[in-house]
Amino acid sequence: MRVGSQDILLPTTMVGNYPNPRWYDGSAFAQYPKGEFVYDAISREAFEDAVAAIVHDQVGAGIDVISDGRVYGGDSPYGQILYHYVERMAGYKLSGPPIGLPIYSTLFSPTCVGEVRREHPFHLATLRAVRKATTKPVKISYTGIQVLAAATTNQYYKETRELALAIAKAFNEDFKELADNGVDIIQLDEFTWHFGLSLGDWEVDVFNAAVDGVDGDIHVHVCWGNYLGTPGYLPSGPAHGEAPDKEGTEYVLSLRERDATTARARAIFPRVHRVHISALNYEIAHKGAGDLVALEKGGWEKDFIAGVIDVKSVEVETAEGVADRIRACLDVVRPENLGLSTDCGLINLPRRVAQAKLRSLVEGANIVRGEILAGTTEDAPEPVSV
Repeated sequence: MRVGSQDILLPTTMVGNYPNPRWYDGSAFAQYPKGEFVYDAISREAFEDAVAAIVHDQVGAGIDVISDGRVYGGDSPYGQILYHYVERMAGYKLSGPPIGLPIYSTLFSPTCVGEVRREHPFHLATLRAVRKATTKPVKISYTGIQVLAAATTNQYYKETRELALAIAKAFNEDFKELADNGVDIIQLDEFTWHFGLSLGDWEVDVFNAAVDGVDGDIHVHVCWGNYLGTPGYLPSGPAHGEAPDKEGTEYVLSLRERDATTARARAIFPRVHRVHISALNYEIAHKGAGDLVALEKGGWEKDFIAGVIDVKSVEVETAEGVADRIRACLDVVRPENLGLSTDCGLINLPRRVAQAKLRSLVEGANIVRGEILAGTTEDAPEPVSV
């Protein structure tokens, strides 16, 4: 798989929030700037030290693509997934009713009261801190545009589409700034694509507007939710979560039903082919490999990042167990198109458990890499850097 300027066989990375160092959470200096760390050198030092600690855990485990770990500095890491962005855009008021999805109902919906535009950088300080701590390829994660639009109480724009386009313009400015500063991968975490709540025609146009002209790889993590360690779900839906055969039919999928996984995965096809991304990242470890059937039938031929570490379990996978999950993915995805990650963020786990899971990810990848390079799996690619 191509990462930046190099080819890496089965590159490893992690998704989303990582456990912050305990000294950082609740610290008076745990702050993220609106702009630059100009007036508070102590907050900058604390932020960069926290990021460096998270980078150190990844490098020590042998991870190939280093993630930022989503260090925001707020009291609620999941709240900051939303509020970090609206605090840096004009047109928002930081108050509103509870968010309508059940597992996020403890968070409030920010209110759009005026024209939305970017006022301050979203993640430039993050990129600089990660770059300062490693020479490896770097991935910076963003909350998805559809997520922000869906979570907003809109009192200004006539349609959600107009609001989403304004958010997309703000994101496009930020993406280009990060690309100019050397980011390798930009990842958007979309919580709505497979719920049947999004990825319609105008949502595709909005996404493509956000990444238009951005010089860099764009990945999308299709997230099943991990707030308080709980998978996302909707309370009702057709029996067994069956998806409609016709594109565009409205439906709601029950995420409580284990046997509905393939139907849920099918929800993003075929429109996902029209979204301008380099790779699709998807949870496999917790839900099982059933969704890969939808991936294959959907004709996905771009890079695929498989989540092979279950972040909702404190049990640390064995290297061989991870290797088995990777082999299942190779039944559907070519080795040269497969990357490996955690299912979602590791934020709800003790840091030592998170560290151990990253090591298992790398060790499992190394087992399968060895098999591929030795020619013991079918369709082995030409040797590449590992």
